[in-house]
Amino acid sequence: MKNFNDALQYLKKREVTARELSNFSGLSAGSLFSVLDGSTQNPRKKTKDAVIEYAKKLMEQYKENFEDGMILSSDADILDKRDKNYIKKLALEIRANEEALLKEQSFRDLIYIEALKMALLAKDGENVSIKKLMELNK
Repeated sequence: MKNFNDALQYLKKREVTARELSNFSGLSAGSLFSVLDGSTQNPRKKTKDAVIEYAKKLMEQYKENFEDGMILSSDADILDKRDKNYIKKLALEIRANEEALLKEQSFRDLIYIEALKMALLAKDGENVSIKKLMELNK
């Protein structure tokens, strides 16, 4: 964790509540709410330290990194651990947002490229699997 602002941004992206942070740190949920919603511009050192420590704890627990405002998984086996439930949830989210996603040119291009890869694999008589597509993306 680089600094307090990165830690705070990470916690906001993870939708951590003031109560959750309060339970971890022992600090007042009211004051932590003000920090999380941006009302408190310059919190005390003790509060900043608690935010940073909780962010570090969650990143370690979930095997994540936080770079340039994005949460990135550092878990190489994420699909093996969450497998079908993770894929199902992702598929549901894509279907629910299909119209908006299809308006994005990069998403349309990605779908087209993945479809071409599957077609090429099938043409060569190979089984088309997630593992095989992941190998092609390396």
